[in-house]
Amino acid sequence: MKKVATAFLTISLLATTPVFAAEQESNQIQQEEGMTEQGEGYYWSKDLTVDEILAQEGMKSALESFCDKFPQAKAYKIMGSKVEKIENDEKKNVIHLFLASDEKESFFLEFDIETEKITEYTQAVENISESELPDKVQASLDKVYSLSPEVKNLKLYGSTMYSSTIKGEEGSKKYSLRFNESGKIVEGKTTGKEFSITFDETGKVLYFYFDSLPLVNLEGNTKEEKAQDLLKRLYGEEANEYKIKKVNEISKDDPNYKENKDFMRGSIVFMPTSSEKEPILVQFNTKDELTMSEVTTRDFLEDVGLL
Repeated sequence: MKKVATAFLTISLLATTPVFAAEQESNQIQQEEGMTEQGEGYYWSKDLTVDEILAQEGMKSALESFCDKFPQAKAYKIMGSKVEKIENDEKKNVIHLFLASDEKESFFLEFDIETEKITEYTQAVENISESELPDKVQASLDKVYSLSPEVKNLKLYGSTMYSSTIKGEEGSKKYSLRFNESGKIVEGKTTGKEFSITFDETGKVLYFYFDSLPLVNLEGNTKEEKAQDLLKRLYGEEANEYKIKKVNEISKDDPNYKENKDFMRGSIVFMPTSSEKEPILVQFNTKDELTMSEVTTRDFLEDVGLL
């Protein structure tokens, strides 16, 4: 059985009151079956037509309840796929739905076939301007601007606000921002100096990628000292709760060295003194320039041999 990426097929879902009516495609939608490895295990997937989505037991009721909370989603296009996935070493049958508008907003939903409920969903809003950012996020972004004179001159070319709700528990909103010199994407790629950064709604930096953008205002003579100063700039007094656990460098004899040396030669692991906080991983290149900082998990660090 071949492995293929899970593909979603575009279907139109229009709302009447209160029952959903579907706009049937004139041409029959071609379906594919396959396996793709994601997360904990293999997913078996089968793309669904609009009729198949709405015919699923409990689906109409679940979508109506969802649209009571997000009325605008009634007019969104919907894409769907039936999935069998491995979760906690057990098989689970779900339907993945992707609802998208022609504007900025989209939703990803997971419908549990057994319970006939939408068990989790993620809302994403694209093209958030800097003026729309919460004050705490803007204040943290100002700290990032102070790390290098060049940072302030870069232009925002992409932004997303997203939040997830799992089993009724709403997570914090996250803001992902992407900057480069032109403020545009050329054929899906950017060139020259750029950086990407993700904040939670409190303004905490969760991810910061700044390849090709030396942070000249960091204090310290070594990469370790500069990494510690970076944490102080981003997290203030909270940085004092983190200590260097391990410094890992890719050996020049490693087959991956030549492919990675321009953007990552190794990493510095900062562990918090409190078990309630997550570790922070900082990467550096062959010039000992810092290139990335990310809040990560202990499980991930153990899996990749960094603990």
